[in-house]
Order: sequence, then structure tokens, then C-alpha cells
Amino acid sequence: MQRAMGVTGFAAGLLVAAWVAAVTAADPAPPATRAVADHVLAATVGISSTTADGASFTGTGSVVTPTGHILTSTSVVPAAAKEIKVMFPGFVPREARLVAVDPALAASLLKVDGENLASLPLARESPGLGAICYTASDVDRVLLTNGRASFSRGLVSGLYDVEKQGESPYTGPAIETTAAVNPGSDGGPLVDSSGRLCGVISLGVSPQRWQGVAVPTSVLLEKFGPLTSADIPLAFEAPADLAADPVTTRVAEKALDLKRAAAAIAPALVGIEVARRFPPESLPRISWDEHRSAIKGWEKLPKPEQVKRFAAFANVARAFEVNQLLRRPPGPVTGLVVSADGLVLTSLFNLGDDVAFVAKSTGKPRSFAANDSIEKLMADPAGGVDRQPNAVARVTVILPNGDRREAKVVARHEPLGVTLLKIEAEELTAFDLAAASSPLLGDAVAVVGRAPSSGSGHTFNTGIVSAPSRNRGYQFQTDALLNYGNSGGPVVDAAGNFLGIATAPIEPDTLLGRLVPPPQLMRWTRAPNSGVGMVARADRIAAALEALKGGRSFDRIPGPFLGVQPDMERAFGEDVVIGGVAGGSPADRAGLKKGDRLLEFDGVELSTWRDLTDRVAASAAGDAVTLLVQRPSRGPRLVIAGRDVETLEDLQRLKKSLQPGETFEGVLSTEDTREIEVVLEENR
Repeated sequence: MQRAMGVTGFAAGLLVAAWVAAVTAADPAPPATRAVADHVLAATVGISSTTADGASFTGTGSVVTPTGHILTSTSVVPAAAKEIKVMFPGFVPREARLVAVDPALAASLLKVDGENLASLPLARESPGLGAICYTASDVDRVLLTNGRASFSRGLVSGLYDVEKQGESPYTGPAIETTAAVNPGSDGGPLVDSSGRLCGVISLGVSPQRWQGVAVPTSVLLEKFGPLTSADIPLAFEAPADLAADPVTTRVAEKALDLKRAAAAIAPALVGIEVARRFPPESLPRISWDEHRSAIKGWEKLPKPEQVKRFAAFANVARAFEVNQLLRRPPGPVTGLVVSADGLVLTSLFNLGDDVAFVAKSTGKPRSFAANDSIEKLMADPAGGVDRQPNAVARVTVILPNGDRREAKVVARHEPLGVTLLKIEAEELTAFDLAAASSPLLGDAVAVVGRAPSSGSGHTFNTGIVSAPSRNRGYQFQTDALLNYGNSGGPVVDAAGNFLGIATAPIEPDTLLGRLVPPPQLMRWTRAPNSGVGMVARADRIAAALEALKGGRSFDRIPGPFLGVQPDMERAFGEDVVIGGVAGGSPADRAGLKKGDRLLEFDGVELSTWRDLTDRVAASAAGDAVTLLVQRPSRGPRLVIAGRDVETLEDLQRLKKSLQPGETFEGVLSTEDTREIEVVLEENR
């Protein structure tokens, strides 16, 4: 069964992307990187295994001795595996036998017959935070089609402990990476910059981070008995000169600058624990062995029935895995202390009300059973459900030393996507927002978060500024990975400049109490680690901070308001066509209509919606502006006192604009363009 770091069958480009980590650097692959790739891929194999009861598993493995020993995960080769097939690079198949397995370490050791095979030396220690690393994967059984596994470069983005998740029973230290980890990666290699195997990709991800993690080889060398045997000729020396290429070195230097900037701001990080009306929901993701042991009379079932039961389990497991992404996980999120006396900035998302589907019969969200059928799990409980907000009940800030302080919400800024909290404290380590800076397209950035299961450690996701201005300049976009754990954390550049606060990792919202079927997943336009992350701009935060300190909240973008929205089918073209007009808005009162094409704004030609929003933003509330509008002609129209009278609503609008005793003239016009004056208002 293929259940690695993602789920097949999902809406295209949506939550599957949450598992696909972006390669950190944009540099073309230099010779040394190709040398590392050749070295790693020569020792990366695809694996498939089956058990006597009809269960099947696929994944990746790493050859670790020239004589054919292969390290992989129990999610690829479980203890009950009877038939194991290995595909070597160059379309070379081999049969393998299981030498040893340790479920607690999620580790399996295989053996194929062979001599002088390409193999990876093992690292005795884990690479540090921010170090370059590589992954390889038999994703989509690529070894069967291309003859080599896929390859990716990234950084070590976290070092922390993980708990049991789904099929991975491993609990303990893990190495997190931004290198690609996809379906089929489980059991595959995580390789350090010197070309040594430093980890085995595991399914045991942190529910707050949802990024690829690996069981460190340092742990396996200590606890997995077969690796200490003199009969297994392991190597530990790094291949010569694999990391000496100038371009690779330059990438490492850039990462080091970001690492220093992250370390400098990390002392001002705090954890934020949010209690809501209903507690976080963890779906019961279990392994096949656990599910099978709950089936009475399993051994007596006919083989076709066993295969059918396994397929049904896989279907439920995928549904749970996908839907867990839509649920806010337990555990503290991230905040940034911005004053020594206890002001803390965090993401508005972190203080949001989730959507709870509450069973009418119990007044609580339903519970899900791991062994129920997919049909029962997708159906609403008897009596139906009510959709309710899962309101915030209490907020607690956790200081780096472990002290816990109750927090109060001072103010919220919805356009920015941030919340300001206050705790009772003195002489806290705080970050000075005077260092706020504006983002520049292409700048390298790091999103710094509080590490899971850690009082003071931090995580480190890197990327670039992919759009310096979004949401009318209140936010910018980055391809650095945003997730539940680092939402609310600071974003810095390589020079140490503070660029902003990471906002919501998921859109439109989180939920609990209901499983979402695949056809409905298109509602979620952004998911954790999708590579599209929004950041509240630091310069805008600094400008609003005094108002926020004074308790003023902002529920919409301040400034002038027109009241139109685009026709989404034409929003990215070279014309500005109105798709809707807000009732009671300035546009509505002026007579703008759905379908109108806006040609000019006070004599300035409009080509895109960005042109229009920029012109509106540069105006002031109360300004009277003239729009040149093209409206599809339906024959001659009556124009009275400069106003079109085509409908009863137009006539009512005209009557309201005239004074008692006022005279006017009317003409019939066949022109499809007209000038319409609009008085902008303050956005309230």
C-alpha cells in the first residue's frame, strides 16, 4: 500500500501539494549536485512487498552495503511480508528476503544477492538545522518507467521528537526537511551534503508541521541491532568532494545567513495555546496490522475477501489522512514578543473560530471509529448535524522557560491577518519592530516557528518572496512552507530584516466533526505547505501597531471603497469587467452594473483589475471620480441629467438625485460608452 507523505486521488494541485516540499534554491543543478544525485540514485531502489493475507505495500529503500543490504521502513516491508521485490536502477529486478525488522523503530533490513553494488555510507550524527540535504524517491514507481528514482535538494528545517502517526509506530527524534517527500518516499534515503545516509524517510510526521521527516541513522545505529553486526560491512566515510562545488557552497552560505537571522529572532518566540469550546480532533489513523487484528475470524476468511477488506481499509486510511489536514491539530502555535512588558503578535488564524459540525443528538461533534466503513464515516450521524463556530475560550502564552501566562486579545487586524495579545510580564526578550522592512521580489526569506515538543527550539523553512504585494499591499506571498506550527511566526531575510508575520496556512477554514469527500475538496484553495503562503507585511504592521496597542481593531481594509468585484472568468485578461456590485455601495448608487467594462478612471486607461485597485487605493474617501464605462448596447437608451434610465431602479436612483423644482433634459443615445461619476466612500 502506498501511503507515504501524501494521498493519491485528491483534487489536482490542492492538498497533495501540501506534501510536496519546494527545493530551496533556484540555482541550476551544478556539477557537484549532479554528482551527489548520481551517487544517491545509484543506491536508491524501489520496493514492493505482499503478505500472505493479501496486503500489498510499496515504497523506497537505500542500499547500504556492496553485498546487497537494504534499509527501508516497516510501512514498505512489514514484519509479515512474504514476497519482496526490489527494482534497482537501470530496470534491474531482484528478489529480496527480510533479514530483520524493528517495528518500534519503523525499520526493516533486507538482503538481495549481489556484489560491488553502489551503496550509501551511514552518518553517525544528524545534520544541523539549516544544513543542505537530499531525498530520493520511487514516486509513482518511477524506477519502472525511467530507470532511476526522483531526486530533490532542500534543507533540514526542524529537529524534534515525533509521535506515532498512522502506519508509523516510531516515537523519538526526527529530522525534518524541505526536500521533496511524496507518495512512495517512505523508506527512502535522506542524505546529507557529504553524500551520507543520515535518515530513513518515515510516515511519522508532526501533525503541526506536516512535512517530510526521517528516522535518523544515528538512532538506528544505536538501537537497531543488525546494524552493529560485524557481518554487515557498513561504510561511514563520506565520498570525497561531493559537496565542494562552488554553486553548492554558495547555496549553503545563503542558507547559513538565513539560519543566523532565524537564530537572532528565535529568543523572542513564544508558544500560544488556544483552548476552544470543542477540543482538537485527531482522526483514528491506525496501521493495517492494528485494523486486521480487530477483524474476528480473519484467518478463516477466503483470500478474495481478505483482499477486499484490505482495499476498504486503504480507502478509509486515505480519507482520514486527507481530512486530518483540514483539522487544527493540538499543541502550541507560534507568536512573537514585540514588547518587554508582554505584547505578543501572532496570526489571526491562530485565534480563529473553527467550523464544528455538531451532532444534534449529542450536542457534540461526532466521533469516528477507525474500523467503520467509508460509507458510514462519510454519512452524517442519525438526527443530522448543526454547523456551529468552535469559539475560542482561553488563550495561554508559553514562554521559552516554560512559564505559562494567560493572554488577552488587545486587537485584531483582518486585512493584515494578525492579532495582538497581552500578557502580564516584565523584561521579556522582545523583538524591536523598528527593524521592519519591505519585501522585494525574489529575496530569500525564512519563516521561523516554534518547534513541536520543544520549549525553546525553532523550525526553519526557507524560500523566496514570490509576490511582494498581495491583498492591496497588506501582505506578501512566499513559497517558503507555511503550516499549523509556524503560523504566527516571524519572516526574516538573510540580512536579518524583519519582513512580516506568517498568516493562515489553510484557506478557507478548518473544521471538525465531519469527513469531507474528495469532490468537495476544491473548496480548499490553499493547504498547509502548499508553497503559497501569505505574510503580513512588517511595514504595514509597524504602521498599525500604535492603533492596535490602543485597542483598535480593523475588520476590513481602510481607505476608499468603490464596491465592485471582478468577473472571475475574465479577471486575468486585459480588460476590467464587473462581475458584481455590492448593494448600497458607491458603485451601486452611481448605477454601475454587472457586465460593465471599465475603460478609464479619471482619464487614466484601465487594462487590468490591478490598475483599478491601484487607482482606488491612491484616491481618498469623498473623492468624486469619473469612470468611462462600456456597457453592451440593447438599443437606444434615455439619458436624463447625465444619468442612464434603463430600468425602474435607474429611475428611482434619478429621483433621489434631483432636488424639488429642478428641471432637466433628456436625450436618446446609441453610444455604448458613457461617463459615470462615482463618489468614493470610506471602507467600513
